[in-house]
Amino acid sequence: MRKLAVYILIFLMFNFNVALAECEWQLVEETPTYVREQCKAGTGMGARIRAKDINGEVGEFKVVGKEASPLKKFKDKVEEAPKVVEKVEKVQEIEKEVKITEKKVKELKEEKSVVEKVEQHVEEEQLAKTPVEDTAKPEIKKEIAKQEVDTKSDEKLVKQAEDKAWADIDTEQKVDWMQLRELLPRLIVENEKIIAAEQDYEAAKETLKSEYTAYHPQVTISIGNNWEDDRTPAKGTYPNNTITHDSKQGIQKSITVTQMIWDAGRTNSVIDKAKHTTQQAYYRLELVKEDVVMEAINAWLNLQKAYNTHEANKKVEANAKVTLAMTIEKVKKGEGSKLEQLQIEQQYRTYQTLSMTSRLGLDSAIQRFQNVWRFEPKNIAQMPTPMVDLLGIIPVQGAPVSDNTALKIASMDIMIAKEQVRFDEAEFKPRVDGKLSYTEKDGELAGGYDTDSSRKEEWRADITMTWKLFNTKNKHMTSADRKRLRAADLRYADTLRSTQEQFTNAWNNYVLVEQNLETLKRTVEINDEMYKLTLADFQAGNSPIMAVFGMKTAHLMSEVAYKNAQIDWQIARYQLHKVLGLVDPIL
Repeated sequence: MRKLAVYILIFLMFNFNVALAECEWQLVEETPTYVREQCKAGTGMGARIRAKDINGEVGEFKVVGKEASPLKKFKDKVEEAPKVVEKVEKVQEIEKEVKITEKKVKELKEEKSVVEKVEQHVEEEQLAKTPVEDTAKPEIKKEIAKQEVDTKSDEKLVKQAEDKAWADIDTEQKVDWMQLRELLPRLIVENEKIIAAEQDYEAAKETLKSEYTAYHPQVTISIGNNWEDDRTPAKGTYPNNTITHDSKQGIQKSITVTQMIWDAGRTNSVIDKAKHTTQQAYYRLELVKEDVVMEAINAWLNLQKAYNTHEANKKVEANAKVTLAMTIEKVKKGEGSKLEQLQIEQQYRTYQTLSMTSRLGLDSAIQRFQNVWRFEPKNIAQMPTPMVDLLGIIPVQGAPVSDNTALKIASMDIMIAKEQVRFDEAEFKPRVDGKLSYTEKDGELAGGYDTDSSRKEEWRADITMTWKLFNTKNKHMTSADRKRLRAADLRYADTLRSTQEQFTNAWNNYVLVEQNLETLKRTVEINDEMYKLTLADFQAGNSPIMAVFGMKTAHLMSEVAYKNAQIDWQIARYQLHKVLGLVDPIL
């Protein structure tokens, strides 16, 4: 009875998707673009999200099949997409040409400077030969003053050139960013985790092919130099019986064909188990692909967030520094209070610390980006923001939680355990095998009088039924595999609950962030207007400079909060795709 209950439970689990399709869906929550529904007849385990069409209507649920390989379209796209390495090589070539040009310019400058030095040397000699009394003449004085001015101008130009050179070195290199969707295919195809998962999938397919060979006949060839020693009692009168001792030696060759005729489902269960293992390897490859895509997107967007935060802190710090300098001047003139100066300096030191902290966060985000994308990000301010529908469009027909890839992997564990139990039970059933063999015996093994050149040929055809009636080891293995089946069933139920929880959290996060965007946008507008009014009040002498600084800081912080909230909204949208098993990047 207990065994029957287990199989009924497993059957219900396997037909979960079908049950979802027949559910009466009830609206739980709605946004301008999506609706969240719950299975009315269920126990909280069936949930899905739908996208509204132009008319705000929804269609029927449809199951779309998977491709033969989840990496095919990425490999096809890699052939078309340009390599990032090629861009780097082009940049290196340009830098090389720039260095050659700089060298030529330097050589021309040196030639010019030699001519100028010769002319200067001649002028200096002429000036040295000028009598002392002639230096008082107006034209001589004018010439000496002109040389001093020229010297100072040259020094100033040299200093400006040096400053410009150092500024050019410090300036971040301008890079034309490719879109995230253009970089994804190569990242996916060349990622080590994906390559390893793909090898596991290929290995599972080869294992499946090998299991099918159990249906094929097995051919064995053997050859050997054999010795036989036959000690047979000879007939005689008791007690005078004698023993005949016959020793033989010769070459024996044989070929045997063995064919499994019926094995009570052993081979079928092994093949079905290999099928489910291969399917599970496919889902694991797809899960790794989803993880790599989400990892890449998060690294990209988190770098943008860290950069926005650091730039905002730098602006506030710079604003505080200017405000502090103005306040110090006012205090020196007796027009400001020392308390106001200390308050502004306190804010300046605070944002100095915040800038340093945000710089550490930015460095960490850069390292993470470099580790995931395998190149160093330059000119982060120009990074393009990925489109909202990068991972695909949530279908009008609906996307249920049961399509979650981790859930599919857990369901395959149940299928594999079930097939193993089938195999164990078949071990206690009879099996029938057929065997056809041909054997040649040469020399003494052939018998007869001419032992040197004699040959004996044997043909043999057997059909054998074997039945294992009792085996303690198999009994314990069957019991263990039944427990594994029960464990797989419980893990599936736990994964289903976890997936449902992830979906609810992802949906709530998405809806709340979307609702908060309008609030943050309005906050930016209010702070901008208040800053302008406070600045006008300050210029009229009605507000202290601390008020202006405070409103400018609030305006900057609200701007970066709005920018980062937009990024958080995209991350929440992509997380919904991950939970629903809809990570299908638009390339």
